[in-house]
Amino acid sequence: MRRFLFAFVVFGAGLAACAGPPAPPPSAGDVEAVRRLAAILDYVAADYGGTVKDGAILDATEYQEQLSFLRDAKDLARKLPQSADETAAAVEALEALVHDRAPGDKLGEAARALRRTLLDRTGLVLAPSAPPSRARAATIFAAVCSTCHGASGGGDGPAAATLNPRPRSFLDPATVAQLSPARAFNALTDGVKGTGMASFGGLPAGDRWSLAFYVLGLRHDPAAVARGESAFARAGRPFAATPTRLAGMSDGDILAQVPADALAWLRGAAPYVQTGAPLDAARRSLAAGVAAYKSGDRVEARRLAGAAYLDGFEPHEGSLRAHDAGFVSLTEERFLALREKMSSGASADEVEREALQIGALFDRAEEILSGKGGARVAFLGAVVVVLREGVEAALLILLLLGLARRSENGAASARAVHWGWLAAVGVGLVTWFLSEPLMALGGARRELMEGIVALLATVVLLLTGHFVLARIDAKHRVEAIKRRLAAAGARRKAALAGLAFVAVYREAFEVVLFLRAIILDASASGWAVAAGVGAGMLVLVGIVWLLMRLGRRLKTGPLLATMGTLLCVLAFVLAGKGIRSLQEAGAVGITPIPAPRIDWLGVFPTLQSVGAQLIVLVAFVVVAMIAVARRQPEPA
Repeated sequence: MRRFLFAFVVFGAGLAACAGPPAPPPSAGDVEAVRRLAAILDYVAADYGGTVKDGAILDATEYQEQLSFLRDAKDLARKLPQSADETAAAVEALEALVHDRAPGDKLGEAARALRRTLLDRTGLVLAPSAPPSRARAATIFAAVCSTCHGASGGGDGPAAATLNPRPRSFLDPATVAQLSPARAFNALTDGVKGTGMASFGGLPAGDRWSLAFYVLGLRHDPAAVARGESAFARAGRPFAATPTRLAGMSDGDILAQVPADALAWLRGAAPYVQTGAPLDAARRSLAAGVAAYKSGDRVEARRLAGAAYLDGFEPHEGSLRAHDAGFVSLTEERFLALREKMSSGASADEVEREALQIGALFDRAEEILSGKGGARVAFLGAVVVVLREGVEAALLILLLLGLARRSENGAASARAVHWGWLAAVGVGLVTWFLSEPLMALGGARRELMEGIVALLATVVLLLTGHFVLARIDAKHRVEAIKRRLAAAGARRKAALAGLAFVAVYREAFEVVLFLRAIILDASASGWAVAAGVGAGMLVLVGIVWLLMRLGRRLKTGPLLATMGTLLCVLAFVLAGKGIRSLQEAGAVGITPIPAPRIDWLGVFPTLQSVGAQLIVLVAFVVVAMIAVARRQPEPA
């Protein structure tokens, strides 16, 4: 028992030691420095190749301009909030390649790799926070840009003849081959040194993004655009055709993955329309939430952000988790961080940056779902869901049966446990048939229900844990169990039945949601899911049989000690999961802490969930210490 107490105290202290103030968000100046540095790396990667060939300088002016850009990049790197020296050294390595007149493809690859590392490290996503508007872009282009670039974008506007170099022609495939919307956005924001391209940073960011996408679609006629969507579908939709994904892709990047016919649609239509992708509804809610926050309506912003996750993303978690459980956890963390920023009154720029990171995760999710693997993924996903939830429920039922059978009226108490879990299975089956209208109620209500059930199970487990740990010696514990079960009679049997019902129904509820999600996403019939459920149940029966065989060989003392410990662990897990569900439903606040995330233990890096688990640990320790203090010596 002392070792048991010591282990839980150390565990709780370790979790508490993880708590601390979260890292401060990057300032607007830091974000702008990262954006400008990324823009320079993008520019050098695309344009350096035209300044050298076989070690000879082709254009001395352009060559010196590349060196000048890299010097600016080095200055920006030294001002970064994190890894400044490392990034500056990487820029110096690029500068050395230019001095050595390295081949363009070698330097371009190194510059693009550094850009990706920079954006990944800082979490900055260079993409629009809301879908661009083609109509808005056409109006601005005609009023502002056509003077130099021409009405059709051919670089032949009235002022073009007076400019040196001449404006770009967006109709020339060679000219735009290395352009991406992100690079066009940077040119609009910063201007282009040494040309007549002035900065249009005074335009709203949304207008600049709309223009950036618009100019790259000018050379594609409507007929080609109409044919392009079918070509993209025939290619298997290898990436998400969303503004977030397309923003960083040049024509060359696109044509490396799809046939040339698809390019017209990806440039001329895809950025402006809903693609029918699984997460379109989530994107709409997320964009509306950011807009509501900018307008000052925090309550509506949080509601929409919650709807984006619970109603837009969560129904697809089953299929996504079967592919990559870590990705699902990361997306969940980002949504919670967004809600916390909205609740704490963060700046609109911070909220927008967080939403952009979620948008990039949506792209990855849609790419996973587009290659979902049909029946195989449906089968494996169902097996994983049944085993994950079933083992947790079976373990608790076995513990309750062990407690019940050691009472004077053991057979009746065991029957109460069986009635409890059988009733939960029956209600779970009813829930399955009612799950379609249940899911239509909205994700917030589902999470709220799940959280309440989990916390209710935690409370009952605390009572049961006290019941097990109230005596220290094995003989005393056995006698105490017998006396209490005999004295409590129907009340004790009702408590055991209730605990069995709550524990099993919580898992059954999750199984229903995840299986519905797998059927929704997997390109297979429900028979594949049914086969997965059957296979999972067979494996689960084997696990339960093994646990029962091991349990029969255990002596009373070690068995009861193990029961008490596992009850503590189960209460600990359910407390964390219950608070987490309430946080996702928006019923409980979110205070991030630098704690580890351990899903199978229900440990999530928020003050509220870790705090609830520490309360559970303290409750068990206090009960055990009181029991030790009150223990009476056994009579001779």
